[in-house]
Amino acid sequence: MGQSKKSKTEINLLVQKAKEESLSSQFLNWALTYGRYIIIIIQIVVLSVFFGRFKLDRDRTDLKESVGQKEALVGSIAEVNNEIIRVQKSLADIKSITGNYDAILQTINFLENKTPADTNFNLLSFSKSKVRFTAVSDSLTSFNVLLKNIQEDEIFSDVQLEDLKRLPDGKVEFRVQANLARKV
Repeated sequence: MGQSKKSKTEINLLVQKAKEESLSSQFLNWALTYGRYIIIIIQIVVLSVFFGRFKLDRDRTDLKESVGQKEALVGSIAEVNNEIIRVQKSLADIKSITGNYDAILQTINFLENKTPADTNFNLLSFSKSKVRFTAVSDSLTSFNVLLKNIQEDEIFSDVQLEDLKRLPDGKVEFRVQANLARKV
């Protein structure tokens, strides 16, 4: 027997493409080949955006809570700050009153010690840098002694006699203003 040539047979299960396919079949072929990759990429993008939205919503909620807590803290600090300002103002007022107490007390002690016995004060007022008083003396001599004592003492400066009246009963009424050497 002679060897006969066995012929090779090729079996192709794939459908042979026609050399000229229609446009719709080319699009379908492209959509089935590359379209699935595009759909997978789009799904990955959509899921990323979806989970990103959840993260951003959670961050927004956390920030809202943080802002709420900080607003409450600022509100409580504002109340404390207002109280501190009120106390500081009160302390400044007290200091302005009591801080000048020594100068006022020194002036009153001076007037008490250097005023003749027959002289009475009707009005005594203090401002930051001045003292003003109205008094009545039984005699012109008592008035002169008091005025001399005020002019010679270092507590007062720029002594001014604002008014001088002789009353019908012989007494002398006068008003004096002087600057204080130390501010009250």
